[in-house]
Amino acid sequence: MRRWLTSRLYDAFLVAAFLAAAPRIFYKVVFHGKYINSWKIRFGVEKPQVKGEGPLVWFHGASVGEVSLLEPLLKKWRQEFPDWRFVVTACSEAGVYTAQRLYAPLGATVFVLPLDLSCIINPVVRSLSPQVVIFSEGDCWLHFLMGAKKLGAKAFLINGKLSENSCKRFAFLKRLGRSYFAPLDLLVLQDKVYKQRFMQIGIPEDKIQISGNLKTFIETETSINNRSLWRKKLKLSPSDRLIVLGSMHPKDVEVWADVAQHFNKFSTKILWVPRHLEKLKEHARLLEKAGISFGLWSKEDSLLQYDSLIVDAMGILKDLYSAADLAFVGGTFDPLVGGHNLLEPLQKEVPLMFGPHIHSQSVLAELLRTKEVGVSVDKENLLEAVENLLEDEKKRQAYIERGKSFLKNAGTSFEHTWEILKSQIACIKI
Repeated sequence: MRRWLTSRLYDAFLVAAFLAAAPRIFYKVVFHGKYINSWKIRFGVEKPQVKGEGPLVWFHGASVGEVSLLEPLLKKWRQEFPDWRFVVTACSEAGVYTAQRLYAPLGATVFVLPLDLSCIINPVVRSLSPQVVIFSEGDCWLHFLMGAKKLGAKAFLINGKLSENSCKRFAFLKRLGRSYFAPLDLLVLQDKVYKQRFMQIGIPEDKIQISGNLKTFIETETSINNRSLWRKKLKLSPSDRLIVLGSMHPKDVEVWADVAQHFNKFSTKILWVPRHLEKLKEHARLLEKAGISFGLWSKEDSLLQYDSLIVDAMGILKDLYSAADLAFVGGTFDPLVGGHNLLEPLQKEVPLMFGPHIHSQSVLAELLRTKEVGVSVDKENLLEAVENLLEDEKKRQAYIERGKSFLKNAGTSFEHTWEILKSQIACIKI
């Protein structure tokens, strides 16, 4: 009875949330063409199909970052358990695009996650009947999880984390927190801080293991630095200094636009990479307002013509980082966002900068500050911090070396995560 009531209340909450967001969704559909290709699966009109026979593992991540970190895990699973079929889902269209690019060539079925209303997601889960469900970082959906468990699936959270704000909300609704995460068989978390937070909302300690942050893992073939290749592609001279501003939101653009023109004395070029392409016009307007002349990647404009380019393309941010002399991770000047993946620039051996709002990865950010691996900036010291790094190659190299050392010391996370999962897979009856 309690589970039925929880499910109905959860359905009601989702419907209310959808109605509240409907005007914004309608705007994105009409003016940006979003959701047009995915609405049939989102609303259960079209059911995804998985070809072949054999046990099925279903991986899920919210968006690009969560989906991307699954790559070494999926490759390892495919190598050691070739008879399994793979499904990868994401909530955002950018996440689905990334999953298709990374995993469709490996034979995975990729689609957007249907809405978690019981009448929509439950038939999909019953149809696919997964033996294992793996959630990336924390994007668990109650009906999806409960439906899979009802069919006897094992469910795991990997690279798990819980922000301080989410912990407070779940602690206030402790019963909901237990209902939300209790069906998971195992939570493999990034560190002890997240372990304490999950325990505060009622998850027993024997369901928790710590493996480290999977985003520190770099495979041999993907760790090759393509710096020369991409600098040539971007038509950069040896004397040019390139700043890559990744995953940018409008508030990040506002801050950087105020200081960008001060870097000309260093022969500086800037790539502005929006987090969301539907915000492209707003990014362009902010640069125009600041008097910054810029080109567009999609028009094949080059850094020979402009000192700034807006990169209106998906899936190339990591490659662009490899060409940089300095990288900034966006969302960190916007308190409503709280940052994105801080480790990608380090993996490309580039000095890292981030703003003051990093609550989505507060534990990692503090660690990076403490070990002097990343440079934390605010509006007041941004110009000075950038100029100091641009004019001092030795200082930039020191940050690169500390970043390499940090990743090397943290790089056992994947092996640990895989061994934990492998021991669980061995117990599954197919």
